[in-house]
Amino acid sequence: TTVTNGKMEVEEQNYNYDLIVIGGGSGGLACSKEAKYFDKKVCVLDYVKPTPVGTTWGIGGTCVNVGCIPKKLMHQASLIGEYVHDSEDYGWQELESARKHDWDKMIESIQNYIHSLNFKYRTDLRTKSVVYENSYGQFVGPHRLKLTDKKGKTKEITGKYIVVAVGGRPKYPDIPGDKEYGITR
Repeated sequence: TTVTNGKMEVEEQNYNYDLIVIGGGSGGLACSKEAKYFDKKVCVLDYVKPTPVGTTWGIGGTCVNVGCIPKKLMHQASLIGEYVHDSEDYGWQELESARKHDWDKMIESIQNYIHSLNFKYRTDLRTKSVVYENSYGQFVGPHRLKLTDKKGKTKEITGKYIVVAVGGRPKYPDIPGDKEYGITR
């Protein structure tokens, strides 16, 4: 790979993929789908290192799995509770039993919804013939990645282009109590 007059020139070789995308969040998925639109051979790597409390999640990134989507669903649950409470003023009667909230049921419903999104994203990739690897990708050369899956099995793949779209994760500040009392997943 060389850069001449601000333009990157990639040597023609036999790569496993035209494009490898590291990251299965919104940016990585959009990038991979756009490349498939141009009939490129694409691989998406998506690996979530477990948090100190053991939390992992499926494809879709932070927003889908532990951020925006679950937050919005919890907010919707609270609004429904307010509507039920206020509904008597609009003529609704005998709503006592509807005023009880089952936290575990709400969490189960939210998790089921998130899992349905994970499944949809995996199905979309398969339909578009995008290879999905639930593996950690590490550069070992300009066009070469070493993949490590959750069982520790490794292999190497190559790509003409590699996009890093890993998003962000909360950083624990390495102070006493950070993992026990920090409010993050």
